[in-house]
Amino acid sequence: MTPNWFVAWPVNGAEEWIAALEAGAPGGLNFLAPADLHVTLAFLGRHDPGQLAKMSALLKSFPLREVEATLSQFTAFPQPRRFSALAFVLGQGRVDVEAQIAKWHDRICREAGAKIDVRPSLPHVTVARPDRRIGESDRNEALEWMRQLSPQTHIALRLERPRLYTWADRGSSARYQMLD
Repeated sequence: MTPNWFVAWPVNGAEEWIAALEAGAPGGLNFLAPADLHVTLAFLGRHDPGQLAKMSALLKSFPLREVEATLSQFTAFPQPRRFSALAFVLGQGRVDVEAQIAKWHDRICREAGAKIDVRPSLPHVTVARPDRRIGESDRNEALEWMRQLSPQTHIALRLERPRLYTWADRGSSARYQMLD
């Protein structure tokens, strides 16, 4: 299977709160490592190694900024009963991230030869995915846990300058790897 690649802001400062979140979570969820947390700017589809130098240079030429952000609503994506991810929507910093996405998303996709997604952006940080064999009771328990979780608005994050990512090699403890 050919890996996908994408452009995203790496999340910095998540080690303590993601560990605390995972410690209180029910079973059936696979948490992302702190190094894998990110906010997607543009999904580029199938990874084309021949485009790496071009895309790295392009991203370095854009005045993309780091963003100070906080977490807001904890959400099950794409919908609660059939979720494939649990994520926090950005609170503070969301408007800045949305503005940068609006300005650079289409150009990045065009340069990469990727399909331009026309859905509105919802900047978020995915923190967990359900186990492939999660049962209905574990899924319901995860949703109940998510609903009862105290708001995490006190958590401050730094979203670093956007970078290129792809899937990590099999056997790696990371889910993603930065390409540039």
